[in-house]
Amino acid sequence: MDTKVKQAVETAQDKIDAGVDTAQQAVRNTADAVALSAHRAEASIQDGLSQVRAAIPAHLSRAAHRAEDMARAGIDKARSAGHQVAARAQQVGASTTAYVREKPTQALLLAAAAGAVTAVLVGWATRRRADGSYRF
Repeated sequence: MDTKVKQAVETAQDKIDAGVDTAQQAVRNTADAVALSAHRAEASIQDGLSQVRAAIPAHLSRAAHRAEDMARAGIDKARSAGHQVAARAQQVGASTTAYVREKPTQALLLAAAAGAVTAVLVGWATRRRADGSYRF
């Protein structure tokens, strides 16, 4: 082969080798950049998870306090309703006692009538169940 052709082939080979080296270096740099980005992303995710883990007890505590407040409010309302019912029962009891004292005969007749109606209803319901019929 001619010397000039050999030199041209060698120059071309050197340039190809240099291009391969440059491409390999670019691949390594890209791989390093991707690895660094992945590491930063992982660190960011870990930091976010740590923040979430740290925030959970505070949120649970707030939810527990709200639940306690709601339970206390419910208990207070139930207690208030109980007091109102007790007061109303005392009023009804007092008015019933006064009615019985003022009109004992009528009170006795009303009580007997209520007892009779209750006995008839209970007897009717018991017979219907024994017969297996529930038609009205």
